[in-house]
Amino acid sequence: MKKVLLTLGVALMSFALIQDASAQTATQGVSLTVNKVYRIAITGAATINMAISAGVAGTDALTPVTDATTTYAITQNNSAATKVTANLDAVMANGKLKIALLSGLGTTAGTVDISNATGASALNVVTAIAMGAETGKSITYTFSANASEGLFSASKTVTLTVVD
Repeated sequence: MKKVLLTLGVALMSFALIQDASAQTATQGVSLTVNKVYRIAITGAATINMAISAGVAGTDALTPVTDATTTYAITQNNSAATKVTANLDAVMANGKLKIALLSGLGTTAGTVDISNATGASALNVVTAIAMGAETGKSITYTFSANASEGLFSASKTVTLTVVD
């Protein structure tokens, strides 16, 4: 009988200890933050080839060429003061390169001449961009030159930047 009572007592104590162990909890605070997110991506050919090969007799301005095969996507979560700027890696010695970006979230600046815009003098191409995201927005390039500038070729890098 003593053995049964001892076994029963040990079993009850074990059960009580198991109950206490399974009822313990722990807590932890979690700090959550969403930081500024500015992302822009260009979709299309890595290099766009634009060549002027026509003009009108008696006119110095040759017939400009355009390319609208490129699109961009943008995501931003900061403020409506956000904008997209555009610039070239170096000033163009001859000819003019213009760019136009469509936007459903912001105000487009229309067609902007970026021929003399470098990193330090980037020009606004879309302003007042609302928070959110959009994709498949058109980029149109227009290349123009004058007959008086002669023959030339150039390779330029266009940079689009999302900024406050």
